[in-house]
Amino acid sequence: GGCAAFKKSSKDSPPPPEPINLAQPFTDVPVPKGFKRDLSESFVYETDNIKVGRLFFSGSSKLEETIEFYQNEMINHKWTPGVSFLANNGKILNYQKKGWDCTVIIQSGWLGSDIEIQIGPK
Repeated sequence: GGCAAFKKSSKDSPPPPEPINLAQPFTDVPVPKGFKRDLSESFVYETDNIKVGRLFFSGSSKLEETIEFYQNEMINHKWTPGVSFLANNGKILNYQKKGWDCTVIIQSGWLGSDIEIQIGPK
């Protein structure tokens, strides 16, 4: 024998949490699970000293769930919430972080919600 020490019982370690999708290359902007980036619409401009993006995602989560996701997760990613606005069938959330501005526009989509993320230096 001698192998018993290597057997891990499922009790001691909980399964790792689901990794959160990120709005690459912006590794501090989360994206809800199951949302897909619209590559034809999304745009990222990146040089050595500047990174600007306008990213579009869509997924099947309800509007309220998607808004709640951002209200929680942006704070978890160290963003400071700014003013938010009700928009045409959705909500606009503004966030700041040292040297950065990020606007998240969430609207009802065909199957769930659509997200537009605008991010860049202040």
